[in-house]
Amino acid sequence: MAILVWLENNPLSTAVRESALLYPTILMLHSVGMAILVGVNSMVALRLLGCAPRLPLAPMDRLFPVMWAGFWLNLITGLVLLTSAATKHLLDPVMYFKLGLITAAVLIIRTTRATVFRGRAAEDTTVRTSARLLAAASLTAWALAVTSGRLTAYEFFRFWNWK
Repeated sequence: MAILVWLENNPLSTAVRESALLYPTILMLHSVGMAILVGVNSMVALRLLGCAPRLPLAPMDRLFPVMWAGFWLNLITGLVLLTSAATKHLLDPVMYFKLGLITAAVLIIRTTRATVFRGRAAEDTTVRTSARLLAAASLTAWALAVTSGRLTAYEFFRFWNWK
């Protein structure tokens, strides 16, 4: 618990928590990173699930660096937001559920790129069942991660306190 108090009370965390401008700016950047990461990932996943079937898959490989840019923006801003309320978030099981889902979603992104996009001809539009399963798993993991992230903002959502 002492480390959580230290994390929460370091100068950066205190500045973020107490600033009328810094906290909303970091939260906005976190939202932008999420929109980039989850939005671009959703485009790829929906294509794999059958949307725009005539669209070649190979050019979509160029979207993966964009996803990673969104991921890194989210990681950095998320860590800053996390430390600004460390005693709240790091004692919340919902946060660990969210982090587990993000880990799963990132592994799915890596697997999708490695198995679906490597060596694909530019005109190829066929999608295997395994790619569809990865796409569905990706959409599910991101939807649950975003939802659980939103739920961490609410004090009433502490299921161990429910009577």
